[in-house]
Amino acid sequence: MKHKEGKPAIHPDKQSKKVPMAIMLVVLCGFSFYLGGIFCSEKGKIATQEVSKKVETPKETAAGSLQIKAVTFPECSPEFQDYTPCTDPKRWKKYSIHRLSFMERHCPPVFEKQECLVPPPDGYKLPIRWPKSKGECWYRNVPYDWINKQKSNQHWLKKEGEKFLFPGGGTMFPNGVSHYVDLMVDLIPGMKDGTIRTAIDTGCGVASWGGDLLDRGILTVSLAPRDNHEAQVQFALERGIPAILGIISTQRLPFPSNSFDMAHCSRCLIPWTEFGGIYLLEIHRILRPGGFWVLSGPPVNYENRWKGWNTTIEEQKSDYEKLQELLTSMCFKLYNKKDDIAVWQKLSDNSCYKKLEVPDNYPAKCDDGTEPDSAWYTPIRPCVVTPNQKYKKVALKSLAKWPERLHTAPERVADVRGGSDGAFKHDDSKWKTRVKHYKKLLPAIGTDKIRNVMDMNTLYGGFAAALIDYPLWVMNVVSSYSPNTLPVVYDRGLIGTYHDWCEAFSTYPRTYDLLHLDGLFTAESHRCEMKYVLLEMDRILRPNGYAIIRESSYFVDAVATLAKGMRWGCHKEETEYGVETEKILICQKKLWYSSKQSSR
Repeated sequence: MKHKEGKPAIHPDKQSKKVPMAIMLVVLCGFSFYLGGIFCSEKGKIATQEVSKKVETPKETAAGSLQIKAVTFPECSPEFQDYTPCTDPKRWKKYSIHRLSFMERHCPPVFEKQECLVPPPDGYKLPIRWPKSKGECWYRNVPYDWINKQKSNQHWLKKEGEKFLFPGGGTMFPNGVSHYVDLMVDLIPGMKDGTIRTAIDTGCGVASWGGDLLDRGILTVSLAPRDNHEAQVQFALERGIPAILGIISTQRLPFPSNSFDMAHCSRCLIPWTEFGGIYLLEIHRILRPGGFWVLSGPPVNYENRWKGWNTTIEEQKSDYEKLQELLTSMCFKLYNKKDDIAVWQKLSDNSCYKKLEVPDNYPAKCDDGTEPDSAWYTPIRPCVVTPNQKYKKVALKSLAKWPERLHTAPERVADVRGGSDGAFKHDDSKWKTRVKHYKKLLPAIGTDKIRNVMDMNTLYGGFAAALIDYPLWVMNVVSSYSPNTLPVVYDRGLIGTYHDWCEAFSTYPRTYDLLHLDGLFTAESHRCEMKYVLLEMDRILRPNGYAIIRESSYFVDAVATLAKGMRWGCHKEETEYGVETEKILICQKKLWYSSKQSSR
């Protein structure tokens, strides 16, 4: 039963039994033309394993039989083992160094897309399972020593034998992250009573801050670019901590406005006071009214720290005063401060924002033509996105506390076409039934075999909500071409991002244990060639990881054919209602090693 925007609802007790022959012919001809472009580029043959349960080819219809040709994909060369197509360092020289914009997303054109399977590093092992993975990972899975060597005195990580260990250190908390977070909790009591649920950590390092918050019921998106620190986000995901590649530069971050309850920067090297405070304006946009921005490091506590920052006390004092002035002009207030940590709060009342309408004021209030949630390749504008006064329950103080907010219909659901409290509750109930069925089909759900999960085209985050009691987390993805439902996801205390599946996702290879999609190919096949979406799924899926593909019978068969060429084992299953028009494909990616490398 689908209730996604643009998809018809399917009721098992009201299935149409008769389809006019003319319509059938038109549809099948269109599909045959489309498939001709998808499946006719056959590569060099590779050895594949048979699916664990045979997936039947499409049956003949009155209009003739569908012809789906098998395709095989070669191995990429070993140099692609950590390939991130849209943040590829090999392409950086093509782009501007202004505000480090070369580190933003710059995806290759279609003719440069790789049509091969990304190999694991030599000596790759199946990841250590959660919760043990939080403190250690296999060195050969993320074989980078830069952080270990350059940050050894700060205890981000250390190499011992075949493993990296994560002591929980950081630039501002070399003696351990837990003590650092304890100090923060003293400054922000809402961190311990369910008021604060979602957070973003900019310049996250190896995500030790986000990892510690998991134990406190706070779900964090750890954000870092691909830079000289080497694989910060890959380390985070290998540990089983939510993370995504990204940088605050010239484009908005791929999140809606008024989303996060808290934002954090621990000496993340972002020049907050430069370029007219443009980076702070983006933090303001994604932080919900009443939300907190936490900064530790320069210029906080400059009176006692300036000697260690290779500067003068006068310079640091000037930087702090400028920072405070900028934040005040954006309707932040200093909430609390102690030692190296300062906390500002985004104001909820409208009185401050009205002052921004004064002519020649900087920063100015964004004009009415600025869409606050537009965040996919949208330039950051030098203006303040002010809270919409029609929302009475978006501010942090107005939301239900966690975990009650998970199943409370958010106010912003009414902004979605067809959205309502009733539609939200129906979706919530529907996914509880579906996940119960998925558990029967894939018993690994709920075990330590699955930690990092992605719902590739969510509506309200119902799939993630139904999994909330399992030891896993879910990255909820809303298509940049779909109705904007991501604010609803955040309002209920879940995390997610905008994305266009015609492009590569902002993550490293081998970073998710389970990918789930519901009607993605039905909704987007007119824009995205299926093989590239599947190859991207293969890139980000861990060896032995799973995919649950819920689709029309037509697309399930097409996917199963391509999956054989990716060394996936798949079996087709019925939905919970057993309808003929929709099926579920359960796939598992096999662990294999490049023929050009030696495994050990």
